[in-house]
Amino acid sequence: MHLPVPGGAPRIACRDLPFEHLLLPGVHLFDPTRGLDERGSLVVRDGVIVALGAISEPPPGATVLSEVAGCHVFPGFVDMHTHLRTPGQEYKEDLESAGRAAAAGGFVMVTGMANTDPVVDSGPLATWVLDQAESRAAVAVAHVGAVSKGSRGGSLAELRELVDAGVVALSDDGRPLEDMDLLLAALRYLRITRRPLLLHLEDLTLSTDAAMHEGAWSARLGLRGVSGAAEAGPMARDLEVLRVVMAEESARDAGRAGAGGAPAPRLHFQHLSTEAAVRLLRAAKADGLPVTAEVTPHNLVFTDERVASFEQSCKVNPPLRSERDRAAVAAALAEGIIDCVATDHAPHASHEKEVPFEDAPSGTIGLETAFAAIYGGLVASGGLTLERLIDALSAAPCRCLGIDPPRLEVGAPADLCAVDLTEEWTVGVADLHSKSRNSAFLGERVQGRVRLTVVRGARRFERGRP
Repeated sequence: MHLPVPGGAPRIACRDLPFEHLLLPGVHLFDPTRGLDERGSLVVRDGVIVALGAISEPPPGATVLSEVAGCHVFPGFVDMHTHLRTPGQEYKEDLESAGRAAAAGGFVMVTGMANTDPVVDSGPLATWVLDQAESRAAVAVAHVGAVSKGSRGGSLAELRELVDAGVVALSDDGRPLEDMDLLLAALRYLRITRRPLLLHLEDLTLSTDAAMHEGAWSARLGLRGVSGAAEAGPMARDLEVLRVVMAEESARDAGRAGAGGAPAPRLHFQHLSTEAAVRLLRAAKADGLPVTAEVTPHNLVFTDERVASFEQSCKVNPPLRSERDRAAVAAALAEGIIDCVATDHAPHASHEKEVPFEDAPSGTIGLETAFAAIYGGLVASGGLTLERLIDALSAAPCRCLGIDPPRLEVGAPADLCAVDLTEEWTVGVADLHSKSRNSAFLGERVQGRVRLTVVRGARRFERGRP
């Protein structure tokens, strides 16, 4: 017996463009999920990959993109944590500008968070946002629905409506889910929807008024800090609630004498930043719990020392942590304990960020710089393999969300990017396609430059081409 899935598959929306017939000649084809690592060419036609490998002559009628020769071609990147700011805060970002920023960073899909104004906590609003994406967004857009009404943590949102509208996951991101009874109810319901629950980990009694990580640098700078316990404490509590649900389902399935029920609920931890959280995640996975996790580019390469500049774009939540914490999350990503990279792209207008550091809102943008920051910061130095980085940016987010990943394969949808791994560049304002400029990477020297992004068989970004 298999329980029906309310709402069916998630809805993924994108502005359609006419299919292009493209030849990418002399590139390095690289898809770790398929074991593909070879030089060759790739042909796109009618929205799909129609040939890859050794191609002796250009196909008749194909546009030859000779400028990407020598680049690595990867399955397109997928961001499962993007603040699109639609509806209600389009002065910070909108679906068009976010799509441009994503394409410039090699992303073929982004996942919008629900903490907008108004909060996406009902089916009609989720449908409206996805309809807007279908007419405006340059890359594919999935969306998350709120777990609680207004993301206030008081009562469950209209989960059935949201799932029927096609949300890909549920989350109150931006706010922690503090009510354990609400978490328990959400996990029990989401078990039959096959949607993951994405959790923002933060103990507000510890983090209120904090401006950075609590440590030597917060003491030196005279800023109130927040301890790593504000992340690890809620995580330990949430894992215990998940164990309760798993025990319930184990007993129920045993009572059905082997009849197949719904799959286990999936719990995903957002933007992990501490060594203590990594320990908890490692133990949970060793126990077989259905948990996944993400880490941001800025928490992988920066530490709290960077706050000494008082650059407001370095005020993020969770904060930039100690070197010990940074090394722990980087090692966990390399090992696969942390599943994927997510940008937590959080645009803010200049007038909001250009205030005293303590008063600035938390968040940095990251779509345009994610690959280059991690490739230059970790892969080029030997701290992370290219295989693991591409998996963490492409297939792994899709596994966490339960959707099909991009892939380099004949017959697969043409969702890919071409990257020059040798190019080093300094991030400047001109490199940002977002409406906002609050990038923690401005002025940073990075390596790896996206040259081309193809989504659904059409160029959505080509460096040097309007």
